[in-house]
Amino acid sequence: MTKTNYSEIAEKIVAVVGEDNIVSATHCATRLRLQVKDRKAIDDTQVEQVEEVKGVFYNAGQYQIILGTGIVNKVYAALQSLYSFNEVSKDQMAKDDSSPLQRAVRNIADIFVPIIPILGATGLFLGLKGVLFNETVLHTMGLTPNSIPAWLSASVTVLTDTAFGFLTAFICWSAFKKMGGLPIIGFLIGLMLVSPALPNAYAVAGGTAEPIMAFGVIPLVGYQGSILTALITGMIGATLEKKLRKVMPNAMDLIFTPFVVILVSVFVALFVLGPIVHAFESQAVKVIEMFLHLPFGIGGLIIGFLYPIAVMTGMHHMFIMIETSLIATTGFNPLITVCAMYGFANAAVCLAIALRTKSASIKTAGISATVTQMLGVSEPALFGVVMRTGMKAILVMLGSSAVGSMVLSLLGIQANSYGLAVLLSPLMYIYQPYQVITYVLVGVATFVLAFILTNLFVIKKNDTKVETVLPTEGHTKNVKVYSPIEGEIIPISEVNDPVFASKMVGEGFAVLPSTETIKAPVSGMVKMIAPTKHAIGIVADNGMELLLHLGIDTVELNGAPFDLKIKVGEKVQQGQAIGTVNLKMIAENGKDATVMVIITDSKEAIAGLEYNQDYVLPILGS
Repeated sequence: MTKTNYSEIAEKIVAVVGEDNIVSATHCATRLRLQVKDRKAIDDTQVEQVEEVKGVFYNAGQYQIILGTGIVNKVYAALQSLYSFNEVSKDQMAKDDSSPLQRAVRNIADIFVPIIPILGATGLFLGLKGVLFNETVLHTMGLTPNSIPAWLSASVTVLTDTAFGFLTAFICWSAFKKMGGLPIIGFLIGLMLVSPALPNAYAVAGGTAEPIMAFGVIPLVGYQGSILTALITGMIGATLEKKLRKVMPNAMDLIFTPFVVILVSVFVALFVLGPIVHAFESQAVKVIEMFLHLPFGIGGLIIGFLYPIAVMTGMHHMFIMIETSLIATTGFNPLITVCAMYGFANAAVCLAIALRTKSASIKTAGISATVTQMLGVSEPALFGVVMRTGMKAILVMLGSSAVGSMVLSLLGIQANSYGLAVLLSPLMYIYQPYQVITYVLVGVATFVLAFILTNLFVIKKNDTKVETVLPTEGHTKNVKVYSPIEGEIIPISEVNDPVFASKMVGEGFAVLPSTETIKAPVSGMVKMIAPTKHAIGIVADNGMELLLHLGIDTVELNGAPFDLKIKVGEKVQQGQAIGTVNLKMIAENGKDATVMVIITDSKEAIAGLEYNQDYVLPILGS
């Protein structure tokens, strides 16, 4: 087996994106995230051809290259060793068209992403502990909990409790790193927040310890599990450090800058921020838990429906902070449980479309995206197949995710870690047989439900006949109108636009595109090109008038996704490449990429349109 050269992959990516075009680089669990100066200068097709790249898209000011779990870490390491791009985004050096909320969510996600591996691993340790130390399991071996040696119990406790005991240190470290401070200072501040000199927060909550009262009114406790306190303290400390280094004399900077940063940060955390935020955080966790445990699984139903939408908009990173708070406070993560059904539903819809389509490119891309989704990377299936197929596919995915989540919530299933998806996700439930068995059964049922619904309501047979009209009298009947783009042909009545679907503009057909090259559907003359490039008028050689409409509501994109190679008055031949359409840009802007071919001068009723994957035959009625 040939060993993957990650340095070569990094070099190829930089060559396409442009070294001078990259302002900063970072990564999450699955994607290499590049902040670039000019997004339009990047050829997405060339990037996607690089080995191990599973897809790309632009969101929240970042050019995101989907590589997958494990691979992204190695490519990023190679990238940094070769080029040493700044990890910290410099918004003033690159245009960031994301909203303030999107930027805030992205920054918070960037802080929590480096922590996911250690908490995920700890979750697995907890799961194994739950299995091996289970009374039933011990009984089968002729043992009892009291039979476990003290050294073994202590060793296992070290593996399962350390990460959560010092979680504030990891968060402060990551916050300093993200904000441009010295990470080791953040790590020390985080350790101070859980110093043994302070009463343990869990002991105080359990009633076995009392807080130390400062000035008679301020309770001092450790901040074990207090995510927000650590996060905000880290942000404040890093910001203060950067400001101090600008004014501190060089001779004093090495010692006095850390001294002031640590003193101020710890004082603010212990006496001001901590007591307020910790109380708020405790109540917030209780509210989230209460919502997740609403009767009849209503909370799970709502979150299961909304989470995929959050993924589409890039807002799903906010869930990481909530999940971390839940695990640190309660030891369990019911939120990821109800969110996880999205992966099963998305994979099933994608696979159903891939298996039934007659488009070779969609079939190949769909099967590949399904495998990728089963391994935890959802974007290729979501953006590359499901969203391109249309609103029905999206609704099936959302509905199946919601139903599966509702059932899990109703049955009280909850993980004890996070960071694992679809095929690997059952590992988060092995701490108890009932949990893992129920989770697997519901996950499989969600997959089957989404697969069946997709076949019933999304996939259409290519021999469908629809009522239609014949072009103006005098046109040649049985004229072949070819598909202008590779993809799956559907009746015009099924497009997600009431004007076109009702045939008010005229008879025609539509294509769910799988490639980006637009070709002339007939030979004729170009009579009209909309200023926004989304609509092209062609008069065929036999006089038939056609409207080629690229996408639905894409007029709002002001021509950005379209690159046309023709002009008004130009003669075109059937099959001639007349331009390209950027499908990913359309998807990122929440628009429908369906391409429609409308016979605008059709008047007389005919029996129907018969079509195959390549062309449509207008058939004369009786």
